[in-house]
Amino acid sequence: MIATKKYIRDLRERSFLNISEETEKRILEKLGKEPGLDDDGHMQTYTEQDLWEQIRKMIRN
Repeated sequence: MIATKKYIRDLRERSFLNISEETEKRILEKLGKEPGLDDDGHMQTYTEQDLWEQIRKMIRN
């Protein structure tokens, strides 16, 4: 799972988070693509909880 504009829009509507346009850009840059391969060559993915926690941290800072 990756962060998309639709995902961020849904977060704004469902959780009433104040996500600025600047923060949205940072979220999409960081979480808008899959993280890649781990050290063992397995594809990593974000879970919904991973996205939520990372976005929550980005909004706080």
